[in-house]
Amino acid sequence: MAIFEEQLCVKAGFTIYMKQFLTLGLLVYTIATFAQQGPQTSLAIFNPYIEHAAMGGMERRLSIVGQVRSQWTGIGQGPSTQYIGANMPMYAWTGAIGADLFTHRAGNLRINQLRASYNYVTPGFGGLLSVGGRLGFNQISLDGSRIITPDGNYDDGAINHNDPTLENTIVNSFGVNWEVSAAFTNNVITAALSFSDLVSPQQSLAKGKFQFDRTVNGLVRYDYQLNEDIVLMPNLGFRTNLRVLQTDVGVMAKYKARTFGGLLLRGYNSTTIDALAFTMGYHLTEKFSLYYSYETGLSALKTVNEGTHDFMMKIRLEPLFGKNLPPKIIYNPRFL
Repeated sequence: MAIFEEQLCVKAGFTIYMKQFLTLGLLVYTIATFAQQGPQTSLAIFNPYIEHAAMGGMERRLSIVGQVRSQWTGIGQGPSTQYIGANMPMYAWTGAIGADLFTHRAGNLRINQLRASYNYVTPGFGGLLSVGGRLGFNQISLDGSRIITPDGNYDDGAINHNDPTLENTIVNSFGVNWEVSAAFTNNVITAALSFSDLVSPQQSLAKGKFQFDRTVNGLVRYDYQLNEDIVLMPNLGFRTNLRVLQTDVGVMAKYKARTFGGLLLRGYNSTTIDALAFTMGYHLTEKFSLYYSYETGLSALKTVNEGTHDFMMKIRLEPLFGKNLPPKIIYNPRFL
């Protein structure tokens, strides 16, 4: 099901060789359900670090973000994501550091990722240029007890799939993920591009294989001062595995630097149009903000995949390290 929502998405290379045609068909359907591997969100404009390590520290503060996303609440076992992350400037290292943890569930599959990042930041072209990298660890779990096959026996609580390739317990696999990215930001423009898992090793999962697909993410945002109180922020995001492309096109309005509201359209043609997101946010204090997005389906599946909720909480604090570092010394040739 997820493959219909994010046709670009990170398609799972999860291959299991089976003898029974019907069981193969069932697992192909399951694979499609697991096609969405990355942390999908319609609130990336408020936390670009989630997809771009090079955006770490760009708020010049310790930024702590918690996020919960529940997709397609009208059906059972819809994809869900829980995320917590933090990033901050590290002036002594001429850059920024960050780390995050997210859990993504879709059907019988669960993916946990723990990631850490560093990005180098330098002035240039009237703004800040950043290049960064991120390295993480994956834990993938497949609950075989929740698989039902056409020829299986499940009477009286027994679990017998009648297929030698399928487990009837929870199986786990461990691996690595990585990303390289670049970003530019100034008072008007923010742009970022990242490449993830361009080369990804296969992970053994029971008697099958699992592999993260390569992913390219992009983000562009322009801040336009409409008047003294209102800033318009048109934005474009895209994701591709170099075979399929999906886009998020949106516009956000900021009122008196405190209240946010906007729309986001996912998709760009009759094949990829998927959802329309209504987004709002509010800075409760200088340090604490809340954001919410609701997505309504626009595709042919809208009668069954309606209702996606995205909540985000952000806390901004002073950096833990380097706050009181002395300014850089500039030597005057006159006194040399």
